[in-house]
Amino acid sequence: MICMRFSTISYGADFDNLEPGHTFRHDLGRTITEADDTLFSLMSMNQHPVHVDAAFAASTQHAQRLVVGPLVIAIIVGLSQADLGGASLRVLEYEDVKHVAPVFHGDTLYAESTIIARDPAADTVTVESRGLNQRGEIVLTMRRKFVAPRRTA
Repeated sequence: MICMRFSTISYGADFDNLEPGHTFRHDLGRTITEADDTLFSLMSMNQHPVHVDAAFAASTQHAQRLVVGPLVIAIIVGLSQADLGGASLRVLEYEDVKHVAPVFHGDTLYAESTIIARDPAADTVTVESRGLNQRGEIVLTMRRKFVAPRRTA
């Protein structure tokens, strides 16, 4: 029988290390494939033709399919987890989500986040994240608030 011992893994930050004004440029990027977008569209039941029908999308202003918005949000949140919310106890809210520019199959997304507020009474941290494509263009902005653990002695 194999026994596993779980230790504390450094993933995310504790409340005391998330100072307002601190900006993180998250290391990883993520290239979105057609398969990623199609699967997410089907799983989320968002089957608007601009996401799944190349002929329809060709007749739109972008002349190609757009990546479904919630996938972009999920990737930007995910890219920030190792630096910010990976150790969080829970996410309380997402707000002010703006899709600033379109995202297409083959685009690579990167993220950066700025701590904008902390509430010591509730151990909450509010973060503004920005999603950028491979050309450095902002494609998404959003805020989220989460409960961060306190540093243990």
